Amino acid sequence: MLNKTKLLLKNNLIIGTLIKIKDVLPNDYRKKSVRMMLLLFLNSLLEMVGLAAFLPLFSVILQPGMIHSHRLLSPIYNTIGFTSDNQFILALAGIIVFSITVKNTASLLIVRTQAKFSLTLYQYFAKRLHQFYYSKGFPFFKKINSNIILRNINTIPSQFANQMVLPMFNLLTELMILLLILTGLLLYDAKAIFLLALTILPIFLIFYNWVKGRSLRLENEANSIAPKLTQSIFQSVHGFADVEITNTQKRFSKRISDYIGQLVQLNIKRTVYNAAPTKVIETGMVITILAITIYGLYFLPDRAGLTALLGIFALAAYRILPSVNRIMLALISIKGYQFTFDVINEVKGFTPKQTISEKILFEQAIHINNLSFHFPDSSNNVLNHINLTINKGESIGFIGTSGSGKTTLMNLLLGFWQPTEGNITIDGTQLIPSTLQSWRVRIGYVQQEVYIIDASVAENVAFGLTNEEIDTDKLQRVLQQASLWEFVQSLPEKTNTNIGERGTKLSGGQRQRVGISRALYAGADVLFFDEATSALDTQTEEEITESIRSLADGNLTLIIIAHRKSTLKYCTRIVKIEKGNIQGEMKYNDLL
Repeated sequence: MLNKTKLLLKNNLIIGTLIKIKDVLPNDYRKKSVRMMLLLFLNSLLEMVGLAAFLPLFSVILQPGMIHSHRLLSPIYNTIGFTSDNQFILALAGIIVFSITVKNTASLLIVRTQAKFSLTLYQYFAKRLHQFYYSKGFPFFKKINSNIILRNINTIPSQFANQMVLPMFNLLTELMILLLILTGLLLYDAKAIFLLALTILPIFLIFYNWVKGRSLRLENEANSIAPKLTQSIFQSVHGFADVEITNTQKRFSKRISDYIGQLVQLNIKRTVYNAAPTKVIETGMVITILAITIYGLYFLPDRAGLTALLGIFALAAYRILPSVNRIMLALISIKGYQFTFDVINEVKGFTPKQTISEKILFEQAIHINNLSFHFPDSSNNVLNHINLTINKGESIGFIGTSGSGKTTLMNLLLGFWQPTEGNITIDGTQLIPSTLQSWRVRIGYVQQEVYIIDASVAENVAFGLTNEEIDTDKLQRVLQQASLWEFVQSLPEKTNTNIGERGTKLSGGQRQRVGISRALYAGADVLFFDEATSALDTQTEEEITESIRSLADGNLTLIIIAHRKSTLKYCTRIVKIEKGNIQGEMKYNDLL
């Protein structure tokens, strides 16, 4: 029986969703949620007090002599020294108007606090999901569609905060208000009917004209930030390899979190603006009732109990109708956005690993020891018992047919995969997760398609850094080493020239030189070239090969994969790999 009751509660939309929200919230947010519930209850009491405040006003208006016979009102009347009943009634009405204004101001502050709580959840879960996906590493980014990752990092947390948590707060608030109002009405007169016959269109128009400009500026500002946020997420996801190699994941994570922080503040304002119309209309209704009261006191001699009753329930009705409307909207939103839990639950219990980085030196050689590897979804080895030594300062090339395993071997050397058997050591230190960060400080990676962001030459070379952080002397030096300096000097804004998304304003060879410059700027001791010239024409390939030759001066270690034999002409030795096995070593002349 108990289990069935629990199941029924979980299946209930409101209770089940509350349980789900509680389960995904981190501990500090769970504590904050208790405070939010207390604020919800306080807000409901304020709403009820606001309605009840009119009872004494209508009583003294419609019951002549009550002011002088009432045990509380009579002493107040005599102590303050009112000279007429009308004077007392006007003072009481003024106090009520002031109290309602204070109540509505407090209510807006509560709404702001609730919005801040919900929307900072957006920032928290977006950052957590970004960290979570990066913790999954290279295999995850190779397997999952990038658009799904982008949606999950940005859109889903926003929908969870705006369409799930906020509506739940609104729903609970309106349910409490509705319950208190209905209870009060039941106690006052069970046979009463509801009536609503007032409109405050002029007040609404004044408020709309006041808020529309502010709302427009808010949306424009949010609209200008959104592309920057999307761009930063896009760059960090699509540039995964470069982010990992340059150890700039924390920089991107912070940048994304900062942009989201700005959007959170704007969303808090938007929420307050959305909540304000109801409060303005309510205040307008109070002013309207005051005007009717003044008119009745001076121009309508009859006062009837029925009129008081209708007035009371008119006040109740004007609050009940919006509550019902908001409850319906909240239920539709909560029901429609249940799918957000599927993504949010991915980071339930996830804590970013605080990996202790072990230092790795490279003064002698890289040793590949009896290395075998197969992909997680396969039992067939891609590499079989590879043994190889790469000495510091040498240029080594790898050749082989497509699918032979040479790129997989490079990805193992880059740390994107871990060997199934055997290991890789650098000066005797094994390449494992705890030594990866130190190793990546020493390496650079030039892919077949260099990842170019929609930014300046300088920002592309000093990947992950802002303009203020870039060392201009170092920038010039690496551009000269990559034979790109003269070209950059011909650009309209030199190193500050925007080169377009994915380098659309550059040639293939120039994009490769940007990749080489990036690797050198990061201070690499080892440069990896993965088919860096395969998509280039013969002349450009020759130019890039000459640039590679100029780097092979004994200080840099070059590891080159190529299909074109000419790319390997300056390698000290060339290793042939076929079907996951080393077939032999040779010199460039042996290939001719």
